[in-house]
Amino acid sequence: MTVPRWTAAALAAAGIAAVVAAPYVLPSFAVYLLTLTFIAALLAGSVNLLAGLAGLVSIGHAGIAAAGAYGVAWAAVHDRGIGAQLGVAAALTLAVSVVYALTTMRTSGIVFLMITLALGMTVFGLALKLSSVTGGQNGLTGIGRPQAVDEWWQFYFFTAAVFGLCLVALAVINRSPFGLMLRGIRESPSRMTSLGYSVTTAKFVAVVLSGAFAGCAGVLLVWNSEFMSPSVASFPRSALAVVMVILGGTGTLLGPLVGAGIVVAGEYWLSSYVERWQTVLGAVFILVVLYAPRGVVGTIAALPRRSRKEGT
Repeated sequence: MTVPRWTAAALAAAGIAAVVAAPYVLPSFAVYLLTLTFIAALLAGSVNLLAGLAGLVSIGHAGIAAAGAYGVAWAAVHDRGIGAQLGVAAALTLAVSVVYALTTMRTSGIVFLMITLALGMTVFGLALKLSSVTGGQNGLTGIGRPQAVDEWWQFYFFTAAVFGLCLVALAVINRSPFGLMLRGIRESPSRMTSLGYSVTTAKFVAVVLSGAFAGCAGVLLVWNSEFMSPSVASFPRSALAVVMVILGGTGTLLGPLVGAGIVVAGEYWLSSYVERWQTVLGAVFILVVLYAPRGVVGTIAALPRRSRKEGT
């Protein structure tokens, strides 16, 4: 569906206005949930970059996010400045992303999924075993946010701004020649190879780019909680990122945000009323897969096209 420019601009302005107004009209806990939603949506967006463009589903991306988070946490515990924290986080994120890329760039489908699962579990195991560095099950404490965004409302605006910039970057990648090449690889790798494109190189770059967004989500996550534990790299966190993408709409720009909102609301709001909130979330997921396979955003985007077909 092609949205007129003025309509897209109006929707974007309304969204930005809602984000800016949130701390002034909502209770602090609701703003905290919105902060978590932006962070979760950024991790889901990194998964969506691979799944939506290249058809590569990663179920171990929490391992890359954990690398960035542990970089910040370790540097903060050792009294390093913000620059050093971000430098260590970037280096670890790049290193882990390159490992993911090298081991998966010649694979696709279920093989790609299983390798990313194994890599994610490896990062989780290392986080538990290397207790002298990671703190093991006890985790790392004494992690402070940057002074400029120390207050809860400041960090909310900071997280929203980072998510917005990453969303713009994802939109640029989506519309770029590289994004078109990834779509071609998704549809027919052999044809792209015959046209002279290096499929393995494209996959390598795509995984590294995706890892950069995941590492950014990890940094925001550890600054939000001011605590770091191996659970950040756990399988459930990777699986929920995939669930967010499917719920919101694979390949859509705003799908990860909508999916993250559904999952975060289910975890923190439903759990107050229903003990087995995961069961309710699972039922919602099944309904979406059965009756809205394109996800919430994808289904809404297809409604005008469907109505035009029915009218003819």
